[in-house]
This record gives sequence, structure tokens and C-alpha cells, in this order.
Amino acid sequence: MEQERARLSVEKVAKVLLIILIAFIVGAAVFTFFKIRVDAKATLRDAKNVRMALRSADIEMYAKSKTIYNPLKKNGLEVGVKEKVEQYITPDGIYSITSYDYSKHELTGMTYRDGHYVVYFSKNADKIKWEVNYIMNVYTYDESDVIVD
Repeated sequence: MEQERARLSVEKVAKVLLIILIAFIVGAAVFTFFKIRVDAKATLRDAKNVRMALRSADIEMYAKSKTIYNPLKKNGLEVGVKEKVEQYITPDGIYSITSYDYSKHELTGMTYRDGHYVVYFSKNADKIKWEVNYIMNVYTYDESDVIVD
């Protein structure tokens, strides 16, 4: 009788612990989902601010018969554009221009990266598209050469 009661008690404790563990896992998953979503929206807002600053810098450069885009540079920015952008905002991430329409004098492609988030901007005619991606490192393999004498 006592053995049976102890067994029921252990089963009850195990069930309660299992329910608590499942609730913790579900709670952590929901929290992570919403945290990633909130941070993605903040990164998108920063990218939009960078775009507005680039548009303002482009207006200034247009007065000098120049553009903000230089396809020969890795980040696509003309000399002095970064400083002009920093007059308006201080971006948390790294941005680069991927395409530019010379005839309309407007930015048509841009990327913005902040931490694990990458924002892609594209404009085709009147259609504007913002895409926010979360980059997650899946695997890292460090290797070193060993030279045996």
C-alpha cells in the first residue's frame, strides 16, 4: 500500500515537472519569435532612415552635378556621401547602395545590415519592396595547419 502511494506520488511529480518543462519550452519559443520580430521592425526603421538620409545627400550632390552612387566602390557610395548621411543620422549598421537610376536621380537598391538582420530595399518603377532577413550561423569550423618537421 505504501509502495503504491509512493509510486503515485513519483508519477505526479514527474507529470508536473514534464508540464512545467513543456510550458517553459513553449514560452521560450514564443518569446524568441516576438523578440526577433520586434528587432526586425527596429532594423527596418533604421534602414528607412538611412534611405531618407541618402535621398537628402543625393539632393545635395545633385546641386554639384554628382550622385551618391559610385559602382566602382565596394559599398557603392561616392566619396563624401557617408559623411553627409552622418549629418542626418548615425546608423547602427552598415549600408551599401546596390543600384541607382541616373535618369531619375533616385536610389533603386540598397542593403542595410545590423547584427543578425539584413534589410534589402528595391524600387522598380512605383513599386517599393523592403525585405528583412534574420541571418543565423548554423555551423563554424575552425581549422589550423599543422606543419610537421
